[in-house]
Amino acid sequence: MKPMLDDTIKVIISSQCQLGEGAYFAKAHNCLFWVDILGQRLFRLDCQSMRVSQFTMPEPICWVMETEQGELVAGFAKGVYKLNSEDFSRELVYAIDHEPLQNRLNDGKTSRQGFGFFGSMDSQEQSSSGKLYRFGHGQTPTAVDHGYTISNGPAVSKNGQFLYSTDSDKQTIYRFTLSEQGELADKQEFIRFTDNMGFPDGMTVDSEDHLWVAAWNGYGIYRFAPSGEQVQFIRLPAPRVTSVAFVGEELTHLAVTTAAVGLEDSVLADYPHSGGVFILEPGVKGIAETPLKL
Repeated sequence: MKPMLDDTIKVIISSQCQLGEGAYFAKAHNCLFWVDILGQRLFRLDCQSMRVSQFTMPEPICWVMETEQGELVAGFAKGVYKLNSEDFSRELVYAIDHEPLQNRLNDGKTSRQGFGFFGSMDSQEQSSSGKLYRFGHGQTPTAVDHGYTISNGPAVSKNGQFLYSTDSDKQTIYRFTLSEQGELADKQEFIRFTDNMGFPDGMTVDSEDHLWVAAWNGYGIYRFAPSGEQVQFIRLPAPRVTSVAFVGEELTHLAVTTAAVGLEDSVLADYPHSGGVFILEPGVKGIAETPLKL
């Protein structure tokens, strides 16, 4: 039986991503960006015209951020690059060449002070060789946490005092205290998903300091209070939900990416929007992402 659509869903974009990820609203461009990591594609939605464009990349692309100058910076499998906003050609900024051969970069976000944080992971999802990196303010990428199998979803609290980081394989969201200099301390297990919730993936924080979490194999997104208490769940017609970002001039809409990779044909028949992007109206506003201070 095909699932009913939640009435919070306003737009469905059929981007047919193998592994849709990295939803990011670039305010200076008034565009939503997201990536298909396995399909090696970057997508751009012009939020004024609602026109979607896609660009093929030379290797897996994992996340996009906007800099203070309105430039775009992207994490690829093995490095951080600047992107030309016209033709989306790339220029290497930092090579990440000390990771194990099977590792690649994964999710990334900025802090309220403009530091960039991103993770790495074993592309086979077997080894806990992944790390969490910090860069920005003239600093090269530096590992600030270790032991991740699937490093995911960095997000930062409204006041910038906490950073949330996920190891999806462990079904655990960690919370760190975050200094203005980008230093992490006091790592704690903050939220642990149960098996029926799926696996926590990408995250963002809203204007009420609540944490929104995409649920891989969880068919939706969860909202948690600053205490870690679950307060809401929005079910979506896609099993593998991967990332979330508030979009639009007033940040009243929530973009949600999904994946189709690994789903059997029978599941895809029931969930044909898998790999697409859902634009929701959740009834709460988001917080603008702080541009990266490269």
